[in-house]
Amino acid sequence: MSHGYITEAEMRELLRDAFARDPEKSFLANVGRNVSDPAMPRDANNRRRIHPLWLTLGLVSLFVVAVFLYFSFVQ
Repeated sequence: MSHGYITEAEMRELLRDAFARDPEKSFLANVGRNVSDPAMPRDANNRRRIHPLWLTLGLVSLFVVAVFLYFSFVQ
């Protein structure tokens, strides 16, 4: 490959090769990659870190359910 301009056909071929090599073909691996933190996906012990927005959404949802259950059953 030269360091000059590439043609449209060469770019298509390069993109086909790049997308064909996608290592995460399983659904669960894809979900795990999308749920992990984009800034630091792994911690020091090589465990996945959850995305802060998903964590916040989960905590707010848990709080809403707790408030609903409290006011529904404790009158």
